[in-house]
Amino acid sequence: MAFSELSRPWHARGHSNPRGGLLLCHGFTGSPQSMRPWAEDHAARGWEVDLPLLPGHATSERELAATHWQDWYECVRDAALALARENGPIAVGGLSMGGALALALAEDPELRGRIAAVVAVNPGMTLPAAANMAELIAPVVRTLPGIGSDIARGGAREEAYPRLPVRAVAQLRRLFRRTRRGLGAVEVPLLLATSRVDHTVPPTDSDIVAAGVRGPVERLSLTRSFHLATMDHDAELLFEASARFLDQHVPSPGGR
Repeated sequence: MAFSELSRPWHARGHSNPRGGLLLCHGFTGSPQSMRPWAEDHAARGWEVDLPLLPGHATSERELAATHWQDWYECVRDAALALARENGPIAVGGLSMGGALALALAEDPELRGRIAAVVAVNPGMTLPAAANMAELIAPVVRTLPGIGSDIARGGAREEAYPRLPVRAVAQLRRLFRRTRRGLGAVEVPLLLATSRVDHTVPPTDSDIVAAGVRGPVERLSLTRSFHLATMDHDAELLFEASARFLDQHVPSPGGR
């Protein structure tokens, strides 16, 4: 599919006296387009927002198939370090695979003290049993049907690949497994937003996260949205809850 300018990386410097730094991570086969409403909302509230494009995304399925989970993680890790240098302790938010990446950042011992809070929206932790065979079948089955645009709101469309590269699915499985094993290292406050109906990530994945982390967890139920809640009926509810949560837990740069 053709990707628009909304799928490019996006950065907002915030106000002259910024509220703080916020890193947002998009999902698997998607792009920053799915996160722009959240990014623009918080930029308008004074946050310096960084919304990177993950390697292999919004280009071609062939490029995504050539990437590894470490490429995605190093991208957001570098962004987190740069944002923290400018703002002090930052917030990290993510949707789906982006939620797993946000949690992986909070697990990273080298980022301890640099991440003050996490907002995870329908974070992925598991894959269907068939995904366990991804590495074996990749030489024969190159792609699977896509997972984009799981949105209840009529007329909304996600810019995402129409097919899933099987090699990349194998990397996604590794990322989820690694992040799930390390959840006990997440000690910062977590806002965990979960759609009641999700055709992409089981809502029970959020329960795995809530049970595994060691820090305080606030749950937010999204009753009118499917997987891409950032583009769905509950988007305003999500953004308001995120803003309130981050105001409570992320110190302002001028107040350190």
